[in-house]
Amino acid sequence: MTEARRNLNTYRGMTVRNMKVYAKDRLAVLLSMLTQIIILGLFILFLRNNYIDAVLRSLGEAQNIVAKADVEALVNSWLISGVVGTSVVTVALNTLSVMVNDKQERIDYDYNATSVKGGTVVLSYFSGAMATTFIMSSILLAAGLIFLSLGGAVSYTAVEILKIYGLVLLGSVSSTLVLMSFISFFRKGSTLSSFGIMVSAAIGFVIGAYIPVSEFSDRVQTAVNLVPGSQIAGAMRNILMDPAFEKINSALAGADGGLFMDNAKEMFAVNLNIFDYSAGMNFMLMYSAGVIAVFFALNILLYQFSSKRKD
Repeated sequence: MTEARRNLNTYRGMTVRNMKVYAKDRLAVLLSMLTQIIILGLFILFLRNNYIDAVLRSLGEAQNIVAKADVEALVNSWLISGVVGTSVVTVALNTLSVMVNDKQERIDYDYNATSVKGGTVVLSYFSGAMATTFIMSSILLAAGLIFLSLGGAVSYTAVEILKIYGLVLLGSVSSTLVLMSFISFFRKGSTLSSFGIMVSAAIGFVIGAYIPVSEFSDRVQTAVNLVPGSQIAGAMRNILMDPAFEKINSALAGADGGLFMDNAKEMFAVNLNIFDYSAGMNFMLMYSAGVIAVFFALNILLYQFSSKRKD
């Protein structure tokens, strides 16, 4: 067996091991989903009817020609984008706990005593966390799409579904790289737990899963929209909410002069306000790609400076 194939098998085995370690920790899995459970609870108990009523009021007299089911589909699709948008962050955060636990249990020292290269170890942590994040978030997205289709008000083409799953993959990669650059400094699970509580509590507000970020001041909007996860959530809103927007706009048939579409997109922060610039889908994708490039390079630098092993 060549050295390259041996390294590949080692990397693959370590990646699977990291995924299994996370999956066996039921508490970690539950914590990964805690933010999404809170979002769903708040939405069902408090937010859903409030937003449906707000959209209907914005239609004015024209609400009589728009089916309520279409308005419900619009609000529900906003919910799904928030649930999936937060999951790519919270799941990545909790799956990276394997890396911290290995340091705390001195398992990383065991790796140092073997012929396994340090780069292989670090890459396996990234791959395990990214793959798990993509799988878990994809399951949530599938459930969300089924939920939306049950209402019968909106449907998505195969291309649109592929685009949404592509965004989940993009978000899984970017979130894992960003969080890994911070978590690589942690050596105790207690430190990670404190960091995780802070991130999980904030991420729902930051990406606009609890309330649209359009409710914030311009300065706050700029600050939260610069967070990489906000770009992924914004891109998801663009795709998930578009069929409902188009259906309502078609029903209005120009009766509102196009005002509803503009006002509703601003209300749900479909485009992101960054320094008074309305960032659309293309900007979000380029920004996310730039984040991946920057934090990929940063993680390489952090490994080179902090690793104790010599490849």
